[in-house]
Parts: sequence; structure tokens; C-alpha cells
Amino acid sequence: MAWTTHTISHHAPKTVSYTVAKTIDVNIINPFIDSTLDCLREMAGCKPQRLKVFIKKDHAMHGDISGVIGLSNGITGSCAVSFPNALAENIVSAFLGEEPPLDGALVQDGIGEVANMVAGGAKMRFSQSNFNFSISTPTVVVGAGTELWNPQEVVAIACEFRARPEWEETFIIEVATKPNER
Repeated sequence: MAWTTHTISHHAPKTVSYTVAKTIDVNIINPFIDSTLDCLREMAGCKPQRLKVFIKKDHAMHGDISGVIGLSNGITGSCAVSFPNALAENIVSAFLGEEPPLDGALVQDGIGEVANMVAGGAKMRFSQSNFNFSISTPTVVVGAGTELWNPQEVVAIACEFRARPEWEETFIIEVATKPNER
């Protein structure tokens, strides 16, 4: 997590420093992860396996095609689901019951549908919680070297998954929000 050092001065010449952890509420992250995994299981027959969870320190997107969902009006940030081209094509092929290769526009539309389902699933999960904020209509971003820039105080937590054991490529679910001080 990100850390901030605060200094306290008590009218005396002595100064005491302490560190306060900034945390990201898993109740904001988990609905996006659960919605993504549910979508891939139900629509593409995937068996996602989590490989690692980490704080994302750069702005580079993981893959070549990403569905990006904005968060506003109560929570600042975003959720991005990013895939390498080959994995995106495999997932969309499984959705459609067709064999690769697929037209690039069709793959983009399919990943857009994944992002729509993630946003819809997250909205449903949040409707049953105390959180109140807006989730935007997803945007599909295509291209190697694409970057996602969030406001400076936002912290991004990324989860890397393998969609199916036989598929080598991995995908990333990245949820970026403003941390709370604890």
C-alpha cells in the first residue's frame, strides 16, 4: 500500500513522526474481480486461476486490448480488464463458439461486451452495499503500449489471472481508487 508520513508538533520543541497506512477497501475491488471472473466462466467456459496481486506502479496497460470503466460521484478511479490480443481472440472465440482467427473488430466488440458485463455485474453487487457512486459505460482501448492515467492520489491494485490452464497468456484486472487513511 502507499504510505504517508505525518509530523506532529505539541507546543514543545520535540517533534514526533509517525506513519499512517493508506488502504484500499477490498469491498470496492472484489465486485469488479468477481464480475469479471463470473463473466469469463459463464460466457467463455474459462477456469480463471489467480497468479498474483500487486500494487501497480506504472501507467502501462497489461495487454493490447482493454475494457476501461470509470468510477465517479463518490469514488474516484477506474477498473480496467486488459488482455493480450491472442487471449482476447481466444475468449471471444469461446463466447461465439467459433474458431480463430476472428476479425479484429469482432474481438474488440467481444471485449467491449466483457467490459459491459463486468460493469453490470459490479453495479448489481454494489446496489446491495453501502457504496454509492457512478460506474460509467465502458470504453474499449486498443493498442500495444497504451497507458491509463488516474488522478495522482489514486492507488491501483492489479490481479493477474490465467483464463484457462492451456492458454499461456494472462489477463489483468486493475482497480484504481483513492485510498482511505487508516
